[in-house]
Amino acid sequence: MPIAALSTAPGAAAIAIIRVSGKGCLPFLEACLLRRSPCVARRMQLATFHPPGSGEIIDEIMVCVFPAPGSFTGEDTAELFCHGGPYIVQRLLQTLWSSGFRPAEPGEFTRRAFLNGKMDLSIAEGIKELVEASTHQQWLAARHLATGRFAEAIDSLRAALIEALAYLAARIDFPDEGDVQDVDLGLVRAKVDAVLQKILRLERSYTSGRVAAQGLMVTIVGQPNMGKSTLLNALLGHERAIVTEQAGTTRDYLEEPCRIKGRLIRLIDTAGVRETTDMIEQRGIAQTRRLGQEADLVLLLIASDATARDRAAASVLMQELGANKCLQLLTKADQGIPEWAQDFLPISCHAEQGLERLEEEIVRRVDGYVGQLNEEPFVSSARHLHALQSARRDLEAFFEGHAQGQYDELLAFELQNAARALSGILGAVDVEDVLDKIFRDFCVGK
Repeated sequence: MPIAALSTAPGAAAIAIIRVSGKGCLPFLEACLLRRSPCVARRMQLATFHPPGSGEIIDEIMVCVFPAPGSFTGEDTAELFCHGGPYIVQRLLQTLWSSGFRPAEPGEFTRRAFLNGKMDLSIAEGIKELVEASTHQQWLAARHLATGRFAEAIDSLRAALIEALAYLAARIDFPDEGDVQDVDLGLVRAKVDAVLQKILRLERSYTSGRVAAQGLMVTIVGQPNMGKSTLLNALLGHERAIVTEQAGTTRDYLEEPCRIKGRLIRLIDTAGVRETTDMIEQRGIAQTRRLGQEADLVLLLIASDATARDRAAASVLMQELGANKCLQLLTKADQGIPEWAQDFLPISCHAEQGLERLEEEIVRRVDGYVGQLNEEPFVSSARHLHALQSARRDLEAFFEGHAQGQYDELLAFELQNAARALSGILGAVDVEDVLDKIFRDFCVGK
């Protein structure tokens, strides 16, 4: 059934764009239009919009028609450019919905484009991320997907595996042909090894790609009353976490997106780490340790008035989480900087001291990851990473099987599984709920 939806943001605007698509949609649309000139495909033309059979003119619009298959969705499609008043937009949509169209579901235009072969699944995911990108680093990751560069790299790997499979198939199907059996598997091994090495490089790129797409994961840790929640509020620029003098106020973690100098970070405030018999607080502390281990950057806080026991506990926590990713911050630095804290970054949220230096250090960390991304393909999606890891395990099983002298049929099975895993990235999937999961978070009209 043809679909129709608003493709621009809701609310008052100078111009709004309504998109329609589907088999038979153009006759339905033409019944609502009074044109000044005959319809010409892919040309903006002036028309008046009215309910079918009515002389009432709702709006004067510009309309552009894209016949199938030369459209975004691969179906007959049209875009209507009307005045952006909410009443006008709603009247146009209600008229379309009562004239043969139905409201589009989230992501349905892009989903139809995928199903009609206009793009693969990774490109569709890139389009969604382009729409949602709010920073340069997100745009970089989204554009990498949306332009098809990543898809080309994956398709090249899949093609190389299929070529290796073709050789194995010849050995299996024609066992009596001497010219096939006399040649060893060296050529196949070389092709498969080249694919494996490229997959390993892609896997290694995921951390930088994830930071670009999702932001740097920054976890604030420390003992109670070291100023963790105060720092969270200061970096966010508003009060998000409750701050009190009572130890253990924060028992669960808080995660908030935050932009610092145009860079996206995921800022996480955690429960203070200490010995406690409170079961709820114990669970919060366990989460703190997990989030610290998962973080790209740990802000380890210790106050200027901390005791020797506090400092020893902080040192143990830093070793546990990884000293290389921990940035030690001295809080309450306006009260003085003790001798033992000369190597710490001093900050005071109350006096607004040191926050600029802290932000510069966070920006440097973000740029350190994103700066590693170049013209080479990289991975920014967990779904893509899992598929690559599955393919890599299959290829490793191929080499193990070859070393053990397994039959060609078993070796071919491993290569088939690896090729299938790579195909899943591009959308060669036959499970409907996989598509539902990907497209459900799209905005309506896209």
